[in-house]
Amino acid sequence: MKKNKYDVTALAVQYFPDSTEANARRRFFKVLRAERDLWQRLADLHFGPWQRTFTPRQYEMVIDILGRPDAADEDYADWPR
Repeated sequence: MKKNKYDVTALAVQYFPDSTEANARRRFFKVLRAERDLWQRLADLHFGPWQRTFTPRQYEMVIDILGRPDAADEDYADWPR
């Protein structure tokens, strides 16, 4: 069975493994909002800051633009804290 929802907090923790879940989510949303094009595209797909999960299309868009969290940990060092 294919998974059809992706947990936002779990993805945030993958991008910010040294943070608590709450802090990782907060930092992740700062990154999403800083990427204005990505934030607008997510909004067009009905994503809002209250959501706890990404749809498959939203998830793929995030991964396409930000990259996979495990691909290069150093790339995220200068992201907003």
